[in-house]
Amino acid sequence: MIDKVCNNCGWTLNEFYASGMLGCEHCYKAFEKQIKQTLYKIQGKTFHTGKTPYNMGSIERQLLAEYKWLLNEKEKATLEGRFADIRPLSQQILEIAEELKKRGVL
Repeated sequence: MIDKVCNNCGWTLNEFYASGMLGCEHCYKAFEKQIKQTLYKIQGKTFHTGKTPYNMGSIERQLLAEYKWLLNEKEKATLEGRFADIRPLSQQILEIAEELKKRGVL
């Protein structure tokens, strides 16, 4: 199967699945069908709203990046049938989500 590519930045769908991030705001439209459900799980919305909120410090950015990465890993584990990996990932996700909530990020 040929990897889908964003015409604006050249980011690929496989790069999104590997990193949990998109290359530019145009990627949302380019990969819309393939990533809509994943985006909703990661960020609670399926559209681009800009970069990191201005009030977020470096610790919060790091926690949020790890949170998004763990969500992506959990989804990949589920799709690949690695069910033994899902529980520990879920626990880590919950712990980070609680910390992000305390910091007002989630």
